[in-house]
Amino acid sequence: MFTRCRTVFTFAALTLLSACTQVQPDVVRTAGAPVYPPTQFVEILESPPTRPYQQIAEIDAAGEPGALRPQVIAQIRTKAQQIGADAVIIQDLSRQAPTSSRLNPTTGTYETTGGQLVPAFKGIAIKYK
Repeated sequence: MFTRCRTVFTFAALTLLSACTQVQPDVVRTAGAPVYPPTQFVEILESPPTRPYQQIAEIDAAGEPGALRPQVIAQIRTKAQQIGADAVIIQDLSRQAPTSSRLNPTTGTYETTGGQLVPAFKGIAIKYK
């Protein structure tokens, strides 16, 4: 009995901990792009720069509903630093989560849930020429 309770408790604890972890951005390296050492500073751009550059990867990141947009962009910046990018061209793909209504049996009123912003971004990691 004790072993079964401990197993159930361990499973529940791991489930709760995994719910607190952030989703890691997906990185797809551009075919033929060289591998660069990590960089310390990465610019965040909203449009392509005027100076020449080479695309080295695409980085996709999305947060949980209600997550802060700067947190998701920071994840993209961290991944870009790891792959040696000089800058990231950010494209906002955020959307609203669907809403639903449910009856609260305690109060007898309907409550609306959902409708939060789901931050999502695509970043084009670039290296200046």
